[in-house]
Amino acid sequence: MFNLNFKNNYRVVHINNELGNCIIGGAGTYMNELYKYRTEDTGFIYMGLGSPTDDYNVTDFMEQKDILIMNKDEAYKLADINCEVLVVQFYEFASLLDEDIIKNKTLAYVIHSVPTPEPPPPWDPFGGNHDIREKFEKLCELASVLVCVSEAEKEKLSKIYPQYEEKIEVVHNGITYDISTSLNVNYKHSRKVFGYIGRTDYRKGIYESIKAFSKIDAKYKLACPKNDVAYIERLFTYIDAANMWDKVDFCGWCVGERKENFLNSLDALVIPSLYEPFGYVALEAMQRGLPVICSNNGGLDEILEGYKYKYSPYVEGELEKTIIEFMEDGIETVEKQQKILLNNLARFSAIQMAKRYDEIWASYGGVTYEV
Repeated sequence: MFNLNFKNNYRVVHINNELGNCIIGGAGTYMNELYKYRTEDTGFIYMGLGSPTDDYNVTDFMEQKDILIMNKDEAYKLADINCEVLVVQFYEFASLLDEDIIKNKTLAYVIHSVPTPEPPPPWDPFGGNHDIREKFEKLCELASVLVCVSEAEKEKLSKIYPQYEEKIEVVHNGITYDISTSLNVNYKHSRKVFGYIGRTDYRKGIYESIKAFSKIDAKYKLACPKNDVAYIERLFTYIDAANMWDKVDFCGWCVGERKENFLNSLDALVIPSLYEPFGYVALEAMQRGLPVICSNNGGLDEILEGYKYKYSPYVEGELEKTIIEFMEDGIETVEKQQKILLNNLARFSAIQMAKRYDEIWASYGGVTYEV
């Protein structure tokens, strides 16, 4: 366990397995934004869920202040944490939280994603993943408040568990953005270079997007890690069969400067998710004025309200049609859509997000779990 100026007398303490440079996806971006705008009475615990021998570099954790780093085998030490509100960010922590840890505290659960397959099977929304279901339900039962990151995710949760509806709050994620950032205007000169950035996961719709580009005269660049080897093999098999290697480039996982260069090289970003609880990647494109070709399923539809280049991921040919429409539209039409992206961005600032969470924690401060 490493104590990075963690005081242990906070009002609110967050527990997550993503923080600083130790991030996987949108939940990590969320945690870093929340940390950036934390109040002085907020602490953060990074809980490593890997091997107990995993090494951590303290320089990976931003200001190295108000942070406690531990692994899952040290979870019993959470019983010594002194706080009013304990905020859990991942269902895998359910098995680590015993009564000694949560007694006399308000337990909150921020649901970044209801952990179901996509689409959720009608016979069992969790697709037979009983262990995941049990952990998720345990946290939902114990928590005094459940926070969803979009109205779509609240609707999904309420449909499965109508009994939780009264304790659900919705707080859209937020991002720090610079309004003086130079806008991407590649579309004025070319609409031939498209890209995807994110995890390698069937729910992200990568396979479906590659199929769409098989019929389009354009380049498709993919910035994704090799976290699902079987899925990557499926992608390669299709590209081979369709003779598309002149159209598709795999750029590997891009972070930092490589990520900036990747996004700057694009004429538009494709977000082909079959379902997205929120969609931080859309905000990252929006702050650059980078046009997006985006599915309308889940939180993405809320982020891109009023935007033209959206499609239904379950309607055959819709993605292809939307890409072609973007390629053929006049510059004035695309400029108008770019303005919609920039206007929408103002509704998703990290400061607004942090303030809304502070309001929620204040209102639930007196509701505690008692043994």
